[in-house]
Amino acid sequence: MHGRDRWYPTNMERMTLQVVHKAVEPRDEEAPTGFVQIEHGEARGVLLTPEEIDPSRLYPLFTVFHGAGRQDEMLVKACRREPEARQAFFFIPRSVAPTWDLIAGGEGEDLAFLEHAWDLIYRRYPIDPERQSVIGYSDGASYALSLALSSPGFFDAALCWAAGFVVMDRRAVGEESRRTRMYLEYGTHDELFGFKEVALPMRERLETAGYAVEFSVDEGGRHWPSGDFQSQALDWYFQSRSETP
Repeated sequence: MHGRDRWYPTNMERMTLQVVHKAVEPRDEEAPTGFVQIEHGEARGVLLTPEEIDPSRLYPLFTVFHGAGRQDEMLVKACRREPEARQAFFFIPRSVAPTWDLIAGGEGEDLAFLEHAWDLIYRRYPIDPERQSVIGYSDGASYALSLALSSPGFFDAALCWAAGFVVMDRRAVGEESRRTRMYLEYGTHDELFGFKEVALPMRERLETAGYAVEFSVDEGGRHWPSGDFQSQALDWYFQSRSETP
């Protein structure tokens, strides 16, 4: 499936999310902050929170997907200062297999964990349902895009580095709703997902489908994210949100 721009599922029954936002539940004790581990069966992830949480406000939630090989610990380190700096929550899940179920040929184990984790996060923390976004790297970017297109309106933005393909749940085809905004970055010398073969067609297909795409080019970049991708993508997200009427 690498390098091919697909739009329909082949190995999972669904990609459409079956989780809905909930208000924070009343609890006797405060929800933990900082570095919070979430586990369910074989799946696990880390939620990074601001140091102090104001219950009177709603916070953005970014879910960050690693590439093949499970670099989740690396991403936790890369994101550790973002919650306080951005006043947002960052959730970094780890795939059950070496890569995500959509690609590994699983039966939706990762999708089930995401729905479980998001439901738990909603019930514990004041998350803004209008400011949920995904960040993805390589296989994780393909997974993030596929989730975003398969559940129209669920995510405010998808910030993706080197997405190789898109799989779209048939049930989402033609559904009218708020469109997810896209930030895509590719290296011009990516040896796995060629710039002309993958990057440019991906942008064209998404724009033709009606999505707003911010397209960032890493001149000379290969199949490894530039050191600026995450910070620039987040800067774009928060700046574009402030400009939205």
